[in-house]
Amino acid sequence: MKLPYSFRGNQEETVESIKSALTKRNHIVLESPTGSGKTFTSLAAALPFAKKSDMKIVYCVRTNSQQKQVIHELQQFKKSGNQIKAIAVQGREALCPQQKYDGELKKSNWSEKSKICKTLKMQSKMGEAGCQFYSQLVLGGQTLTKKWSSEILTAQEFAKKAEKANLCPYELNKLMLKEAQVVIVPYVYFFEEFIRKYMLGWMGTSIDKIILIIDEAHNLPDWARGAASESIRIDSINRAVNEIKDYGYLLPEGRDPIFFLNLVEASIEKLAEEHIRDNEEEGHLPSNIVSLDSDVATFETEMMSLGKMTLFRLKQDSTEIAKMGQQTRQYLLDHGKRPRSYLGSVGDFLCRWLDSIESHTIRLVGKEPLRLEKVCLDPRVMTGFLDSTAGVVSMSGTISPLDMFRDLVGLRSDAILESKESSFPLKNKKVVYLKDVTTSYNELNSKPDTWKKMVSKIKLISTSFDGNIALFFPSYKLLDLALDGLNLKKPVYREYSGMEQEELMQTVESFKADSGAVLAGVMGGRLAEGIDYPDTSLEMAVIVGIPYPAPGVRQEALQHYYDITFDGRGWKFAVESPAVRKLLQAAGRVVRSENDRGFIVIADSRTGRFLEYIPELEQSDDIVSEIKDFFEA
Repeated sequence: MKLPYSFRGNQEETVESIKSALTKRNHIVLESPTGSGKTFTSLAAALPFAKKSDMKIVYCVRTNSQQKQVIHELQQFKKSGNQIKAIAVQGREALCPQQKYDGELKKSNWSEKSKICKTLKMQSKMGEAGCQFYSQLVLGGQTLTKKWSSEILTAQEFAKKAEKANLCPYELNKLMLKEAQVVIVPYVYFFEEFIRKYMLGWMGTSIDKIILIIDEAHNLPDWARGAASESIRIDSINRAVNEIKDYGYLLPEGRDPIFFLNLVEASIEKLAEEHIRDNEEEGHLPSNIVSLDSDVATFETEMMSLGKMTLFRLKQDSTEIAKMGQQTRQYLLDHGKRPRSYLGSVGDFLCRWLDSIESHTIRLVGKEPLRLEKVCLDPRVMTGFLDSTAGVVSMSGTISPLDMFRDLVGLRSDAILESKESSFPLKNKKVVYLKDVTTSYNELNSKPDTWKKMVSKIKLISTSFDGNIALFFPSYKLLDLALDGLNLKKPVYREYSGMEQEELMQTVESFKADSGAVLAGVMGGRLAEGIDYPDTSLEMAVIVGIPYPAPGVRQEALQHYYDITFDGRGWKFAVESPAVRKLLQAAGRVVRSENDRGFIVIADSRTGRFLEYIPELEQSDDIVSEIKDFFEA
């Protein structure tokens, strides 16, 4: 394998570690600082091994920007004289050109798009109108794949080029997977079992022939738990009622399904009233169909009591509701409409709720919005297949403690765990913490001046520094409170809850182009993870408080589950480590290359307990002087 760059720092050592793991079909968990070239080193190790062993590489990413970085590195390998075929895969939402001309397709979700697409493809195969971009693929698919696999393109470049040639990028992408040696995909394509099976079929290979590289792997446990969780909201039930009125559905014996859905709504309201404590947003429901304490209500007992029905009838009616939803979807599909059925969503959810009581889930009732929710506590539900692969490379700049990640996602107990030191000059970065402020929940509530002191300290730092500065908060609530109290004279660019991606990126670009500006975001949010601020576009970050998870029944249940499952390490796995990861991700925005310089302030007296994660951490005695001395040095 010809390398596009010379090794620097500890890159050669990292490549050898990855090769050693792959040779033994083992797993490696690699923590290496941002800018150390993790994408390059993982490919430098995996590409020659995959070629020699007749294997394929699946490179899993979280975001489009990460996917582009992998494509860029592969292009450099190819320019160096290596024969490489690679495909960047994205969903129909990003790749389908037909939705520009089909309003129903455009406003559909991924599941509905799949159903519409299937119908349009069938029409094309039968010589009917169908999809204009699929028709050519029916005739010349194999010829096209050879022609198109000669270039390595980003998903956006590929889609634009295919659309110009009047070809469907999504379907052409699938055909090209057989030829590809490297496939770059979002997490969902490999960790959702049914999608993974389809993708392996398209690739013409099996799981034991796959080398898996997981980028930004610290995100995987939370992503996996979220992907295996589901909920149903009251507004969906109300829309399902309207659907029944539109289609005139009836349950067996002529019974009105609206009565059944009204019972579901009434049961959820009753459960919320009984199980959600004052000042809480969620209540923990018993995990049994009938609670061990007969006076404690479950969803099932409420439905049986209110509706005077048996559990068998409850399951039967839920199945009938799901079937009605299927009828609605098919009717809409046949009439060229998006196949959306709220009735089907409610019925499908209830069937899954009633059919499974798993030890790795908890059941919640929530308010704002009022809902039933099944929450997965164990990422291994989604990641348990990893030992079947030819090897796994999990890498991130912030994945400590490495043994925690290994255990959470179910990697082999003998997996290689390596943490690499930064090769950047130590003098280019300074990390200090303030000993006289905190965002401790107890302190904020018991001492009224605690928050005023924090705001004063943030203002002192912000006004004494002329460069671009980022403020990262534990929550949007504290971000709003701080900005209201600061009254800064500088330009302020901020993140909002639910902010659209386009607006967010415009905000980032405006901030980078400014000078002496303030960027305000939340730890764990998009501004604090996965976005680069090169050179002088960001020179200082103030981390306001420790981003411990919000307390509540969900968090209590997660910590309890981890205590039982991982030998009493619930606090470390569920509370401490997620907080440290978010903190380090935010701090890592400042120094992105060996030429960057940055000052990081962690404004919380509790930071001293994290010295094992931040060995360069110092306690600040005079923050204004320390900032001045650093940037004048």
